[in-house]
Amino acid sequence: MKPEVFLAGHSVFSREEFAALLRRRGRTDATLDSHLTRWRRQGRIARVKPGVFLRLDAATDVHDPGPDFLSLASRMAPDAVLAYHTALEVHGVAQSVFERLTFLTWTKTRPTSFRGRRFIPVRPRASLFAADGGKAWIEKADRGGVEIRVTTIERTVADALDRPDLAGGTEEVWRSLHGIPALDPKALERYVVLLGSRTLAAKVGFFLESRRDELVVPPAFLERLRTRIPRAPVFMDRSRKGRLVARWALIVPPVLLRGGDGALA
Repeated sequence: MKPEVFLAGHSVFSREEFAALLRRRGRTDATLDSHLTRWRRQGRIARVKPGVFLRLDAATDVHDPGPDFLSLASRMAPDAVLAYHTALEVHGVAQSVFERLTFLTWTKTRPTSFRGRRFIPVRPRASLFAADGGKAWIEKADRGGVEIRVTTIERTVADALDRPDLAGGTEEVWRSLHGIPALDPKALERYVVLLGSRTLAAKVGFFLESRRDELVVPPAFLERLRTRIPRAPVFMDRSRKGRLVARWALIVPPVLLRGGDGALA
């Protein structure tokens, strides 16, 4: 593939992606830098941060919504995986579009700002590295020809409930998760067991029970989760008061409950 063809097919790309192409063609880093410098001088690309570039189309359409920030977030680290609220957006269930995009990385990548968006790196839990080198519960998706990596819907559910501060807050998480059409209970159970958090087990169980019919959640799965919940009640959201759902040892904000009888929303 020639450099011009590469540029035409990559709306966002990393320096390493372009370098890999040139190495296959027997070119040096000097050639790589020459192309990047020329394209920037011609106004054909913009540097988002060191090593990450955005293609600028010559003919600007007034109706053009601008760059796909989800694709851009996927290039913020060599191993970037879109997660939390950003993953909810990729899966098409997020109730809001955020100016903050979150990605997982094992590297020491720093936060970056570009065109009003903030790209936030989050280091995964150490226990995940033991599971296939941290590559488990990750899938690939296509964004207008750009291949991205994103947490699976099962992992996204658990992560959003575990860290609602990274997913738009408790209410945003709850509304978004209620838009999920299907998931694999076994995959979700394996992930919850791996993380080993009793509070998370309670949150996941409470959520799944609220949608047990739509998601066809096996009763046995819910009972297995109940064996992992805290021994004493915990808050679903520590910043908000709530009502006790004794079955899950979870103190739930009233907005997530229907009516005054504590029935699941």
